[in-house]
Amino acid sequence: MAIGAAERADICKAFEIPPEGADLLEFFFTEQELKFILQIASGEVTQPFPADIGRRGANDRSDTVSDAGSGSPVDIDVPAEYRRGLISKTDETGAFYRLNNFYGFLDAFCVSNHDKYSTLPWEKRVSLDDWYFNAYVKTLDNGQWPPTADTVVPLEEMVEGILADPRPVYLNYCDCRSLTGECGLPRRTCITYKNGINTFADRGLSEQIDAERAADIVRQAEKDGLMHTRAMGGICNCCGDCCYLFRAQRVLNSIGTWPASAWIVSFDPDKCIGCGLCKKRCHLGVFTKKGPKEVSADTSRCVGCGICTSTCPKGALTLIKRSF
Repeated sequence: MAIGAAERADICKAFEIPPEGADLLEFFFTEQELKFILQIASGEVTQPFPADIGRRGANDRSDTVSDAGSGSPVDIDVPAEYRRGLISKTDETGAFYRLNNFYGFLDAFCVSNHDKYSTLPWEKRVSLDDWYFNAYVKTLDNGQWPPTADTVVPLEEMVEGILADPRPVYLNYCDCRSLTGECGLPRRTCITYKNGINTFADRGLSEQIDAERAADIVRQAEKDGLMHTRAMGGICNCCGDCCYLFRAQRVLNSIGTWPASAWIVSFDPDKCIGCGLCKKRCHLGVFTKKGPKEVSADTSRCVGCGICTSTCPKGALTLIKRSF
């Protein structure tokens, strides 16, 4: 399908595609999807549209398929496009849908089509990630502080919370590391309790697991050097390179206050043997190797994750309550 300049502009406007993605329409979307977005952009399909629109004419609002009008055919597989993130449900019944936007679509695409997404040139992925991150930071300007309920939680406390939570639990790929993905750390690490409409779980992109497996995932994430954060909707196992939460923390200069952290590391130089393992594991630059057997610590940079304490061979690092 050849897309003219005017059609490309209409698609980008209807799907809220930024300049960073405007030249990638054929990469992200099928020909049928582009036609469908154009049908919405032109008003040929009005929103919200019924779940069985693929068997109707465009703009047919009749209650039954047998009463369908004579509008142009709509070539769309609603369940498949819901899974891909092209469309979203308007309510819990799933009877009507509307077009998603590029921000929501890209989140689902980089997770469910990561092999294809990874074939994009690195420069293009960086530009998309920069756009997505800046859009995320704008959502934090919501007139309240802290902007979200995210909290940094040490391993033992996190595991205890997981095992005590009776809600259904799901495993997702990390969307932050799926968008950037150059840190080399595992991606299948995000645990969620969200299963309502338009969530990864409802779209079919999550695996339902039990609490024991969720706890094991967090334990392995600790070994892999990932920090643990918690909000009402779930648990993230974060790096410092890709994770939007900690990247936004640097933008907002909010260490200790957001994400909230009840803990901070205490360093005992008399017990330290200068192995430097803490420096290798820390994502925030708390530790500096000053000599073959000397390490210094700037605890003002600490977020209280505790991943340095769990591997210190001499117990020179412990978590203590943060004083505000």
